[in-house]
Amino acid sequence: MLLKFWFAPAVTAAVFAVIQLVGFGFYAGHVGDFTADGGFVDVARYVGYAALLVVLWKNRGVLEKRSFRMFVFFAVAAVLREAGIQHWIASRDTTAFKIRFFLNPYNPLHEKILAFVLLAAVGGLFVYAMVLWLIPAFKGFFEKYAGSWTVISLLSAGALCKIADRLHGNLAKYGIQMPREGAWFSFFELMEESLEMMLPYLGIIAVLQFRADKKLFYPRGK
Repeated sequence: MLLKFWFAPAVTAAVFAVIQLVGFGFYAGHVGDFTADGGFVDVARYVGYAALLVVLWKNRGVLEKRSFRMFVFFAVAAVLREAGIQHWIASRDTTAFKIRFFLNPYNPLHEKILAFVLLAAVGGLFVYAMVLWLIPAFKGFFEKYAGSWTVISLLSAGALCKIADRLHGNLAKYGIQMPREGAWFSFFELMEESLEMMLPYLGIIAVLQFRADKKLFYPRGK
């Protein structure tokens, strides 16, 4: 099944459904306890990144050196992001990597420079990866290449979890409030956390598919 084009989206959908059922079934009105630091979802996310790094290392001879280095960089960056590097950098602000952090004149210059360098490194490499992978992935998507569907699933999950994370704040700007104890707030919080949790596991699926058959990644596996 690993080599089927629908495998990655099916696994993602199944995990999403299970997290929603568990969250509403056992943590109704207290979903934050389920998704909090140290909770099941948080631990599963870190386990996923640890497993991803192991899988990448074991397949370093299979992957092209350029791709191997990029994947390790992104995995480590994601782990640091989850661990709270955005809070470590900012000594006077709540978080770095936001426009208000750079515009605040009271934040130290060296912190702004460090945050900018890190953002530029991640952003620049991400754009390069998109040029390398995204266009071929879209072509492979319509040809039902399993690797392409996994790449699209990973990118879609990342985008959707960010939308879910910002949704209640953006709605509040227009006077639409979502009570934290309400069903919709819980739904989108579980959506964010479950999709974010899936990112390293989708990375593992991609590496295993690449190892099984490089032709699954259209038009070439690099």
